[in-house]
Amino acid sequence: MKKIYLILSLCLILFTEISFAQEDQITPTDKTIFDVNYYIGFGVIYSDALNMNPFLSESNVPTVRRFPFEFSFGLVGDFGKNRIDLDFGFYNQERERDNFEHQLTSGTLSLRYLRNVLQFENKDRIYAGLAINYMTSELEFFNKNETIDLNEPGSFGDVAKLDLYQFHIGPGIGYSIFTSDENEEFVRFQLSYDINIFTNNWDSDYARLSNSIEETGNRFRFQAIFPF
Repeated sequence: MKKIYLILSLCLILFTEISFAQEDQITPTDKTIFDVNYYIGFGVIYSDALNMNPFLSESNVPTVRRFPFEFSFGLVGDFGKNRIDLDFGFYNQERERDNFEHQLTSGTLSLRYLRNVLQFENKDRIYAGLAINYMTSELEFFNKNETIDLNEPGSFGDVAKLDLYQFHIGPGIGYSIFTSDENEEFVRFQLSYDINIFTNNWDSDYARLSNSIEETGNRFRFQAIFPF
């Protein structure tokens, strides 16, 4: 979780610095060389099943769902027919069965390049491009029947905390709806396919893993992006 907060803080600092730098570079006579805006997004991810799921099932822990809902925010820069997104997406999901529960928290930092490949008469546009992502996840699973006695550290119960770090690269396509009168973007629907480019193992900062599990899955990512 602390790594996700660190990425979030760095994103906020970077967004602020780029915004101020962009304002300094724009002159009164040319405001379209590099236009920067912020956005928020809401979306859903559909991923390959985790290789961790069979282990969770054997341990009576409910498996991790493949379609979490995601909140994102970011910064988009337009120059000519080109577009660059700096995007941070975040989701948290949990699942409980009997007395066993898991919680999965994940954050994704994305750098996405898009190019306007088609523009309609009503000014709506289609973009296509490529993105690279860095994703970090923290998985906790535990038995809620455990009792904690603060006077006895040895009775703190069984809680497992695992971390996973992944790099993705993949294509994307976006459809932007523009207002006809002011030529301002109202919403963009973005669909991406993220390909896991490295074999990644679960790790832990709290314990030594004797048998780790590799994750090799890919995922689809759909976002509804609202500039402001």
